[in-house]
Amino acid sequence: MAEIEAVIEEERVARKGLGIKEAFLGKGNFVRFLIAFFIFFLQQFCGQNSVGYYAPTIFQSIGFTGTSVSLLATGIYGVVKVIATAFFLSFAVESLGRKFSLFVSAMGMGTLFFIVGALLKAFPPDPKASDPSPAGKAMAAMLYIYVCFYSLGWGPLPWVYSSDIFPTRTRHYGLAVASASQWLWSALNSPFPGKSRDPDMQLVDFVITYNTPTWITKLGWKIFIMYATINIAAAGTFSLIIPETKGRSLEEMDIIFGAVSAETRRRDIERQKVAMRGTGNEDISSVRSISEDKVPGPSYLTQITAFSSTVRVANFHYISSS
Repeated sequence: MAEIEAVIEEERVARKGLGIKEAFLGKGNFVRFLIAFFIFFLQQFCGQNSVGYYAPTIFQSIGFTGTSVSLLATGIYGVVKVIATAFFLSFAVESLGRKFSLFVSAMGMGTLFFIVGALLKAFPPDPKASDPSPAGKAMAAMLYIYVCFYSLGWGPLPWVYSSDIFPTRTRHYGLAVASASQWLWSALNSPFPGKSRDPDMQLVDFVITYNTPTWITKLGWKIFIMYATINIAAAGTFSLIIPETKGRSLEEMDIIFGAVSAETRRRDIERQKVAMRGTGNEDISSVRSISEDKVPGPSYLTQITAFSSTVRVANFHYISSS
């Protein structure tokens, strides 16, 4: 309790005259905004949008024809994604930690994309074949395993991590930047031509036509190699350099990001303990720092936000390809 009171007092002082400049460039703040911005940049360029939006085309290109295309691409793929995300957020998000989950997710996605790219290069599908080849079935399996790795980390965790790192006084700015980055790169990386888009998304059609369709046409199998490289070289490295927030309280984030020193925080806590003892608000013998307790995982609201984002995207893929 004393730690919370100390942080509140620190925020009262820091919030005085708070503006956009101070919020973004204040001590310990800028790096958090960079993390929130780039974590969603890498999420959108890990290949999920291209695979999700173009699933029917991808399954057709590897030999799946007829009604099975719709079922495999929009049905099973979406169900696997939702179930994997729900399982991870319910049972593994706190036990595995943020950094480890993001790293494993990036390495898994990158490896599977390398395999898919190599298979497409070595065994191009025969357009005259009535049934998918063994290589085509293998690529389909790789895509289903890929979405499990995506749901393990880079699907839901950017939302969880962004909610972890911002203090109360700048949380509204931080989550606004994170959400804006997610939608910006989602629009730029979206694969649908303008005329086939959902009417509600026509606003961003002017950037959509020039990206993933062009990449697929010009790169072919190389697009999977490109995404594999981004996942392993960029997302994997990013996962290793960001601070771990598993088991850390919100009050500790300022120390982790250098907004306040650990020594200053200890002095503030002790001062609050003395003040609380003097006013009789709390028995000093019962005061214990929150960091000494078992810190709960992300709030249910955070988990629901991450999960609902996955469901929304899966549903949009199904509607768009119908």
